[in-house]
Amino acid sequence: MAIVAALNNCFHAPMVVASPEDDDIVRRMNQLLSKSNILQERLIQDNLQRHNVWQFINIDNLFELFPVLSLDDIRSITLGVYQLKRARIYAEEHSDCTELTDPDVDFPIEACTEYGAEDIIRLRFRSTHKSCTYLTYIRFDSTQVITWYCTYIPGPRTVRCCSHIAVAMWFLGYELYQRLQTDNHHQLIPQTSSIQTIFQI
Repeated sequence: MAIVAALNNCFHAPMVVASPEDDDIVRRMNQLLSKSNILQERLIQDNLQRHNVWQFINIDNLFELFPVLSLDDIRSITLGVYQLKRARIYAEEHSDCTELTDPDVDFPIEACTEYGAEDIIRLRFRSTHKSCTYLTYIRFDSTQVITWYCTYIPGPRTVRCCSHIAVAMWFLGYELYQRLQTDNHHQLIPQTSSIQTIFQI
């Protein structure tokens, strides 16, 4: 067996090839390891987990507010591809629809009504294994996703993120903008959108 392994290592291409980005990923992971989840801390400190400060919004009101993300942008947060591979499946389950670029797709999102926290949104994801719902929170501005938190067990981690957070970023920052390639939906979006007008239905 040792001879077979040695011959395989000598003459076969490696199954995993190092990437030039590997060192950057390791450095980023080490930096994040010592950081606490500031969004989780803020939700607790400001009592923003209570349900009466959240309101369902029309997804069109987020169209110009949520940052446009590339798949590389999302991978820089997930630090891997597993969550992205699961993103479409989770999005289809969340919206009960397989046509995610349909302008009428229902992708339930809540926005915080508390003053000073209007840049935080919340999504509810049904567990695929238990009869429970996980709450996913994302704080963002027009250029980036700033912080994230999910009530799923690995949700508070700052190194990488859970699949619920990944699917929210993928759909809102990437897939939603694919509509522009299929219709003239962007013409329907008001050009004066702001965080303060997010609750207009």
